[in-house]
Formats: sequence, structure tokens, C-alpha cells
Amino acid sequence: MMVIFGVMLKVLVFALCLGVGLAVLIFVPLAIYIIPYCLWVGFQNNVGKQKDKKGESTSRMIRNATVLYKAKLSGKEPIF
Repeated sequence: MMVIFGVMLKVLVFALCLGVGLAVLIFVPLAIYIIPYCLWVGFQNNVGKQKDKKGESTSRMIRNATVLYKAKLSGKEPIF
């Protein structure tokens, strides 16, 4: 009976470690990708532009960040 609990505990610890590892691998780079876009939107809000971008969802932020980065690399104005 104790062997079953020991195995269950090991599986639970492994699953938790795997979940934390996957979360770090996915969400840390995603946060690093979105931070410059969020700073840009905040600066634009202070200037009085891009007011509609204030309460965006995370998926829309990722999409708009990609549009902004493409526009900045090509030297054009971003069109959202």
C-alpha cells in the first residue's frame, strides 16, 4: 500500500515539475516578446494616440506586436 502512495507522489511531483518547466519555456519568451509592444502602447497613450489598444487580450497583443515589429524593421508606419 505504501508503494502505491510513493509512486503516486513521484508521478505528482514529476507532473508538477513538467508543468512548471513548460510554463517557463512558453510564457517567459512570450512576455519578453510582448514587453516592448506594451511599452510602446503606453507611450502612445501618454501622447494621446492608440487609445483603443489599452484593454487588449493577450492574443491580440501578440498579433499587434508582430505587426509593429514588422513595420519598424521595414521602416513603415504600423497599420493595425
